[in-house]
Amino acid sequence: MAGRPPKEKSFANMLRIAINEAAEEGGTNLRQVANALVEKAKGGDVQAIREIADRLDGKPTQHIEADVSMSHEEALRELE
Repeated sequence: MAGRPPKEKSFANMLRIAINEAAEEGGTNLRQVANALVEKAKGGDVQAIREIADRLDGKPTQHIEADVSMSHEEALRELE
């Protein structure tokens, strides 16, 4: 099967289930996970800072440059 998995099998859904199960067992809940991420970011953890920024602001767009001055046929000939 290609493409995105059904919603019930998505990573985000599996993560929610794991967090809920941990909370039911007296373990870590989502708020504690968020607090731990914030504490890491406050301590200078660049990956934690990036994760928070991506969640709040969205990931930055990627700028792609392409040379489209060449025709399709010319590009194919260059590959030969």
